Amino acid sequence: MALEAGLRNAGGPARALIARSRDHHDLSEVLLAAKLAPDLPMAHVAVASVRWRDGERAEALRSLISAVVAVPRNLEATLWLSSALLVFFVVVAVAGSIAFIAIVGVGLSPRAAHDLGDLVASRMPAFARAALLATLVLLPLALGEGLIGGVVALLFFAAMYGGARHRMALGLSAALLVLGLFPVAELAGRSLHMLSADPVAESALAVRQGIQTRDDLALLSAAQGKDLLAAHALAADARQRGRLDEALARYQGLANLRPNDATVATNLANLHFRRGDVDEALALYSRSTGLRDAPITWFNLSQAYARSFQMEPFEAALSRAQQLGDAQVAELSQLGDPALVADMPLPIGEIRSRMLVASQGTGFALALRAPVAPGRLGADWRWLSGTLAFMLFGGIALGGRFETAGTCTRCGVRVCARCDGTVWDSETCDNCHRLFHEPETTDASLRAVRIEKLRAREARVERYARLGSLLVPGLGGMAAGRPDLGLLAILSFGWVIAAVVMRHGVVPDPLVLGSIGPGLLLASAVFAAFAYAALVFASLVIRRSQ
Repeated sequence: MALEAGLRNAGGPARALIARSRDHHDLSEVLLAAKLAPDLPMAHVAVASVRWRDGERAEALRSLISAVVAVPRNLEATLWLSSALLVFFVVVAVAGSIAFIAIVGVGLSPRAAHDLGDLVASRMPAFARAALLATLVLLPLALGEGLIGGVVALLFFAAMYGGARHRMALGLSAALLVLGLFPVAELAGRSLHMLSADPVAESALAVRQGIQTRDDLALLSAAQGKDLLAAHALAADARQRGRLDEALARYQGLANLRPNDATVATNLANLHFRRGDVDEALALYSRSTGLRDAPITWFNLSQAYARSFQMEPFEAALSRAQQLGDAQVAELSQLGDPALVADMPLPIGEIRSRMLVASQGTGFALALRAPVAPGRLGADWRWLSGTLAFMLFGGIALGGRFETAGTCTRCGVRVCARCDGTVWDSETCDNCHRLFHEPETTDASLRAVRIEKLRAREARVERYARLGSLLVPGLGGMAAGRPDLGLLAILSFGWVIAAVVMRHGVVPDPLVLGSIGPGLLLASAVFAAFAYAALVFASLVIRRSQ
């Protein structure tokens, strides 16, 4: 019996039943699979599939909800989903930040090129100014820093010529860039590597799920002398296979080495109970309840009290077990077996912590950074974060030390105090100022023609802005003067693309999730799509209200 042997999630038999039911579409088989492995999302998905085929829509939806709820309880499912989401974050944060910095930098580049040319020669042609700016931006790429080098250069000019909101969004994008390329990339690598990072822990997990192979047992046998987790897994395997004398000897040895391990004490007590040594079992159960307040241990204690005809302690122990885990105790009590005591499974927390300590994400992070940051900036997060901070704050400081070129918001011409002589502000050229603020200085007929042309231009720009807002991610926020919304729109759109393209995960499903895995990833894409639509709509509303 699976429950008696500590296999509350018998993954092997459950998978076999699911595989057989694909041909026979037998509801009873998939229901049994879900009962054998309640923490296996794929089993609940199989139940939902059969029930949906049979027209039981409500029950099918409940089974799907059960599959989603089971994901956090299953280590393999959790690692598969978390690794996919972390890789999505890395891709979206890095690509989205680079795209945002590039859009802002390129959009402000005409002003930067004009001012840069003035530093060399005031009569420098426009194409030469643009070439000079492009040379400075592309120089880090030529020095081996890759794409990130050009981004760093663009960040400087974007911070220098952008407004307060631009600078805030640029700072956020720089932070996302560092997070995505370094800590989150390494965390994603560790999540992908965890299951195979510690072979002993991996084999112990197989024993916990009842899917251990001969290779797993050989590995555990070789490691048992120096690894207590391996010894514990072999004891659990002996109990699962009905070799009770071997299991007793192994658990007794573990109890000597781990006197404060509640799982070992409970399972050793169960073996004494089955041999008829009730007094020793009672002593071990009592010690185990003091170590961990678990419903299974209290249920086993109540069974031992019942066997020794101690009815008051029996009722107290059973009541405590029901308080801690009513569903578990009800499932065991319904069997009506006075000799039934249930083993506790191998502790998943110990297996998870062993895998986490052994896992390494550096190699994965290096592979992700190589195409984007192959040089020194990609070698150390401190180099990249320091360089980005220097460029951001350096651009802000330099932008406030001299009067930079601007663009007239009405007619779109360049505004420069050095070239034009008379400048009212960085957003209004001299002609437009006189046209709207000093009408008496202009000819009435020419003024009317000029205003009509400006209105036609404004309508044309507005049409292009609306169309661009709908077609180009982030452009709506830029056009509305809200670059923060533009950055969020780029990130949301990027998440949609990543989740749709990689909906089957970064690695194949280890036969634990079934269709619920891609479903959860697509659900995140739908949520991101709604967020993107809301950001675009908000940008259009803001622009219209200006």
